[in-house]
Amino acid sequence: MHMDECLTDDIWFDIEGAMRYLKVSRTTLYAAMKDGRLPFYYVKGTRQRRLKKDDLEHLMVLGNREDDENDET
Repeated sequence: MHMDECLTDDIWFDIEGAMRYLKVSRTTLYAAMKDGRLPFYYVKGTRQRRLKKDDLEHLMVLGNREDDENDET
């Protein structure tokens, strides 16, 4: 498989699309990129960032009510 084929198999989001997909604010999204939890890629020759759908989904974690209750204390 060539590199070009790998890139076309991925689903990519721009910042606005990623915010809508995750239902989070711009601040939350940029914080995840800044602290390394969310990898991002620049469009060559620009400052535009792109994010892979798989990487966005890795930010989501399965929780339960016990976790929620512990966060409030």
